[in-house]
Amino acid sequence: MLIFALAVATAAPCPVEQAHYRLRHDAGVVLSFAPVASNKDWPSGVAAVVRFYRSGRMYDFLPYDGGTDGRQNLAHTTDVTHPDFKLPSPDGGPGRLGDMEFLAMDAHYDVIQHVPKRGDQAPAHILLPHLRDVTWYGNGAARDAAEKQFFDLVSCGPGA
Repeated sequence: MLIFALAVATAAPCPVEQAHYRLRHDAGVVLSFAPVASNKDWPSGVAAVVRFYRSGRMYDFLPYDGGTDGRQNLAHTTDVTHPDFKLPSPDGGPGRLGDMEFLAMDAHYDVIQHVPKRGDQAPAHILLPHLRDVTWYGNGAARDAAEKQFFDLVSCGPGA
């Protein structure tokens, strides 16, 4: 599977909003990006959506650059596909499980120093080192577990 992921990652550029990722060693956990509105607080224009096929649960996150700390992060938000979805206040909002660090890399594992924006070339690999903390400990009785592992780009195209 890693060879396939590397082949996809080195193929023609893929816009981030059409990129589909699979958690290495666990095909039941996938990540994609959905287009959303943007504003000065949330300039990315995409949301990261993590789906756990075993439980059927999905978690939506808005990417943001951390400012002077140099980190890239994801802020949990409500379902971005819901017709009434609105970008939340950066100071909090409904459905917040918390924020977590977002590390994106190109095909050579060089770290990309900003969060993706709609239309950007998709990262080849993504690491969410605190995904388990958010989906296991931060979600009450509804728990999802994920290994601390890379999400690898596996396909490019519209839809999930």
